[in-house]
Amino acid sequence: MLKQGGGFLFMQSFVHHSENYQILKSLHSLVQNITENQKEFCQKVAEIKDNHYTLVKSYYEESQRLIKMLKETAFLCSLMFSIEDEKSICVSAINILRKLLQEPVTIRILCASSSRTKLETVAEEKSAAHDIKNVCSKSPLNCIAIKTCRLIIYSPLESTVPCPEMLDSPDQYTYACVPLVAEGVAFGCINILFEHDTKMDRLKENIDLINILAGYASLAIYNNRLIKTVKREALTDKLTGLPNRRFGMEALQGEINRSKRYGHVFSVAMLDIDNFKLVNDNYGHTEGDKVLTLMADLARKCLRNVDLVARFGGEEFLIILPETDIKRACAVVERFCRVFNEASLTDVLCAKNLTLSGGIAQFPHDGEDALSLLKKADERLYLAKSSGRNRIVADKLN
Repeated sequence: MLKQGGGFLFMQSFVHHSENYQILKSLHSLVQNITENQKEFCQKVAEIKDNHYTLVKSYYEESQRLIKMLKETAFLCSLMFSIEDEKSICVSAINILRKLLQEPVTIRILCASSSRTKLETVAEEKSAAHDIKNVCSKSPLNCIAIKTCRLIIYSPLESTVPCPEMLDSPDQYTYACVPLVAEGVAFGCINILFEHDTKMDRLKENIDLINILAGYASLAIYNNRLIKTVKREALTDKLTGLPNRRFGMEALQGEINRSKRYGHVFSVAMLDIDNFKLVNDNYGHTEGDKVLTLMADLARKCLRNVDLVARFGGEEFLIILPETDIKRACAVVERFCRVFNEASLTDVLCAKNLTLSGGIAQFPHDGEDALSLLKKADERLYLAKSSGRNRIVADKLN
């Protein structure tokens, strides 16, 4: 009984310890799994932190690079406004683009002609490896970039529509065209051509900077043209298209300075249309305008390329004859007077047989400054008028 009872107790105790062991083993396995999962979780957290840091660092470095490039590009672009020559502005823009892209590309800047009938290459820089024909010389109205006023990128490897202006470009080239827009009107474009194997990443990375550059270049070219137009209108006689009195005085002072520097002589002539008041009285002011326009046209055609003719006021004209003594100046002016008289005998005008009177002075003999020379030439013009008109006076009544 005792033995049996003792065995029973022993078995009971063994089962109890075995269950405890299994429980402990399960707990140990669970703890071990939790530890492994925790380690794996911590590793993943660490990896996420590293990736996040790398990503943030990459974004930061890229933003710093873009900020630096933006500042540098903006500074270089601002310099374009100090350039007075349009071609030099375009060359400067090309140099900035070349620095941005750093790839073997061909860059051209094209602007519409004054008649807006074709695109003209103002400046270009070809890659040594590229041999590209002169394209974009047709009508600007066919240029997609100009018509849409937006940047276009075309690649034969992609399903994009080619620009009609670029159909003659070689098949191995991709191109980008950025319109030049001012006052809401596109007047040209920046054309960038590169081979397919050239990476487009740098182009796409710098699209915003390229658009900024195009904006600066557009404004610089437009302002340059506007300033030149204002200056030209301020110094040009509207009726005849000749330089006006102000321009004539500036040119005369410039010729005086040049002649003093090099010890040269030159002559000035003051010409006046004889009996011009009678033309206006008898035929009207429209006929008088035709006479003035005819004289201006003949002066541009008949006088020498070195001579400058300016409308000095009313029917009076100033002629500057560089490096010409008074004797040769007389021959030049008298020949022009004959041409004018012969033209007035044709059917060009209603008024007929018009003549010119003039006075000529020579630098430095008759004066060493503009006022002295003009005074002497004007005195001789008065002598020509008072002595019967239709003549040129150079020194004495002749």
